[in-house]
Amino acid sequence: MLTLIQHWCEDGRRFARWCPASQAALQRLKPHLEQQLTGHLSARCAHLKGRGGVKGAVRYLDKLTDHYPFVARFDIRAYYESIDHAVLRAQLREARVDPLSQGLVQDYLALPDRRCSGKGMVAGGAISPLLGALYLTPLDKVMQALGHRLGIRYQRFMDDWVILAPSRHKLRAALTAMYAVLDDLKLEVHPDKRFIGRTTRGFDFLGYRFHPGRKLRPSQQGLDRLYERARRLHEQGADLDRLRQYVQRWFSWLHGGLRGRVSRHGRCQRIWIQVLRQLNRPSADTPHP
Repeated sequence: MLTLIQHWCEDGRRFARWCPASQAALQRLKPHLEQQLTGHLSARCAHLKGRGGVKGAVRYLDKLTDHYPFVARFDIRAYYESIDHAVLRAQLREARVDPLSQGLVQDYLALPDRRCSGKGMVAGGAISPLLGALYLTPLDKVMQALGHRLGIRYQRFMDDWVILAPSRHKLRAALTAMYAVLDDLKLEVHPDKRFIGRTTRGFDFLGYRFHPGRKLRPSQQGLDRLYERARRLHEQGADLDRLRQYVQRWFSWLHGGLRGRVSRHGRCQRIWIQVLRQLNRPSADTPHP
């Protein structure tokens, strides 16, 4: 039995603080649950340990983008808040998770749900990424089957995913199947974070901009996040040396693990100048990064 100390909402997401004994129980549950779910989770769900992470997902898509003329990219509107407890419990039973673990998961879902809505899951919790991976496994399975039948390719990172297709009608078939699965899971795609069209138009995923025949670049959303975080650091009193170090670390992360796949046009200096402009600071104020 888990014991909740505090529960709050921030930026539309639920967070919870458990008592020390409950925190320890959840840490013990995590590897046990991972072991029981191993055979049920897709290799194309990259956010889980051992499945490639952000950079593995980016490498996979970058390798394929030149060969598939059509693409669809989606994420879920308010994913954690939309997870239906009854659906998730049924998935745990189907995976034959032991009753004790199922009971702990039920507490993990229900205790922060003060309004008894039967929906929602806390963000940042020990087992949230694992449960988030499990909830969309019906989509993973359908996309895998369509990969064999229609030749599509699919990659997911939590509730963000990309479908690559060799033709328009095969993409339409994949989307029809996708929406049917999402209806069963009681989920909706985010209307402002989707793209359907030709890969030659370019598309964004996990902070990168993909375009056939070109190296990867940071997406505009990724750059906007960088600017926003730099602005917050600046407002908190960070000097230019600290800001420059932050930009350098971001630039290293951008290229790390991608073996020269990311464009170095303008290098770090260009990004640094853009950050200074966002802060209304002239570039002459500081040495080059």
